[in-house]
Amino acid sequence: MLAAAMLFTAVAATAQPRRPRHLKLEQPEPHRKKGPDAWRTGPRHEVSLKAGAFPFTGNCGHLGLSIGAERLPLYPGIFATPDAVAAFKVRYSPRKTSGGITAAYYYRATYALWVGVAFTYTGLYGDIFDTRTGRKISSNDMTTISVAPALRLQWLNRPMVRCYSALAIGPAVDITAIDDGRQTYLGLSGTIVGVSVGRRLYGFGEIGAGMQGIFSAGMGYRF
Repeated sequence: MLAAAMLFTAVAATAQPRRPRHLKLEQPEPHRKKGPDAWRTGPRHEVSLKAGAFPFTGNCGHLGLSIGAERLPLYPGIFATPDAVAAFKVRYSPRKTSGGITAAYYYRATYALWVGVAFTYTGLYGDIFDTRTGRKISSNDMTTISVAPALRLQWLNRPMVRCYSALAIGPAVDITAIDDGRQTYLGLSGTIVGVSVGRRLYGFGEIGAGMQGIFSAGMGYRF
């Protein structure tokens, strides 16, 4: 009996197929990183372009809120028009504005904090007329340019929806066409609430104040 059992065991062992040495076991797929550092594997750069209504400038406050036809004193020597000098009065036409146009770049430094820079342009366009003859004396255009370092705090982070607040402070210059004058000051833009919808390509809307406007909307791309 013992000899028969040993013979049966030997035959059963030789009957089992051997795994070829050149075959490797399939490795399980690595799990996606989770936890507080998961944001490091996602997009960390962002570019955007937006247009804002009622941007703030040093010369004209929030553009569009208090712009209209007006009569102002004309000081001799400013305009080379004899009729205008004799009248000492001019009329400013209602001015049109391009709003605040802002191009920005942001880098995600931490889970909630983005750092970047914002370039803002605003244009204000109008004319100045002689009140006696109605003739156009000069253009009343003004251009404002701002370059501001920016910080953005992202306080809601979902795959498709993100909410944030932001602050940008930097030098700004108002350039007036009538005398090629320049006024330099420190420009400020604040976003109270911003909402973006989308993953890499997204649209967004913001409510705030300052150089970039009170109400703004635009599109951006994360990479």
